[in-house]
Amino acid sequence: MKAPPWLLVAAGVASPGRRIELEPAEARHATGPLRLRSGDRVVLTDGAGMIATARLIDAGRGRAVVEIESVDGTARPGPALTVAIGVLSGSAMDFVVQKSVELGVERVVPVSCARSQYGLDRASGRVGHWRRVGLQALKQCRRPWAMEVADPMSLSQVLIGDWSATGVVADPGGAAASTVSSDRCRCLLVGPEGGFEDDELAAIRDAGWPAIRLGPHVLRAETAAIAGAAVIGSRVGDGVHSADD
Repeated sequence: MKAPPWLLVAAGVASPGRRIELEPAEARHATGPLRLRSGDRVVLTDGAGMIATARLIDAGRGRAVVEIESVDGTARPGPALTVAIGVLSGSAMDFVVQKSVELGVERVVPVSCARSQYGLDRASGRVGHWRRVGLQALKQCRRPWAMEVADPMSLSQVLIGDWSATGVVADPGGAAASTVSSDRCRCLLVGPEGGFEDDELAAIRDAGWPAIRLGPHVLRAETAAIAGAAVIGSRVGDGVHSADD
């Protein structure tokens, strides 16, 4: 039997026996692509650990009402990996956010670098979109806790910030990831399309961030972010969630 699909609801609205109308975007998803009908079962989450089982009791065009059957909470995962990445253009950044959610990444930090497609101001205007992408990805991989998409930062802010003593940078000429202590691998820094400029590389070295390689070949930025999340993320805490399709 196919598992019930997951849908998003606002925090604090779910309680056993309560009937709630899904927000328009979720209702359109339920009655459109998912083709749900009255009587179908669904799972609801708020991205803050709540999981509720529910039944669809009224489904119309762009409208859906569910009745909550049970509500459970899940503990917040322990500390997991942060991926800081030079801001990418278009769908590449969406891809990084989506796959980072699936791989259990705790946080994605968009970083404004010399070769980034967007500066800080323009990147800040895209944060809302990236956060929505992250929330939608929760449903597919059945992850009850949302991944944080941080406000964009400059490279210098990242290098001197909370991850200054626990960060590594992806570099084809770096050491094997397995040679670096997992305590050091709390934040993976990945350059933008075209990589870091020489002065940025010097700043990263001066900040003491070890360079690690993620494979035998030069990777695209979005590939490096996802490969790093898979390789390093499994070594950091218990933050990796498994999909249950």
